[in-house]
Amino acid sequence: MSDCATSAGAWTSSGGTFDCDAKRERLAAVVRRQEDPELWKDPELNRALGRERARLEEVLGVYDRLRAELDGAGELLELAEQEEDEETATLLGREIAAHARGVHELEFRRMFRGRFDAGDAFLEIQAGSGGTEAQDWAEMLMRMYLRWGERRGFATDLIAIAPGE
Repeated sequence: MSDCATSAGAWTSSGGTFDCDAKRERLAAVVRRQEDPELWKDPELNRALGRERARLEEVLGVYDRLRAELDGAGELLELAEQEEDEETATLLGREIAAHARGVHELEFRRMFRGRFDAGDAFLEIQAGSGGTEAQDWAEMLMRMYLRWGERRGFATDLIAIAPGE
């Protein structure tokens, strides 16, 4: 089995992989490219490579951390089963379930690997002429999307807001 296999949920839902080997190769290529002194002549390319490097390092760091923690928890679980230590097995079961959320986060990030997915997005919400109820609904949507973005680790900025009458 590859070091970068998918989780069971990803396999059944999409058939994709985290493709860590390719990410590690790309990271090495980006690092080599950044070491080229000629790169400083093209600041836009230098910034783009820096952003790509940071993104790759973050994803690989999360993957490596989760992999190490899950491997350790799995080994402890085997020992707990051999010793018939139900309390430790229960605690490790909860810990493994918590790590599953990290795996789902990696799966979510994997969806954003298209050409424009690393770019910014703008969302505009307008209440229109619906009166105070529409204004309240627009404000609820705004708060919902801001919180969603923050929970997912996206930088969120409120550029402008026009209060209703």
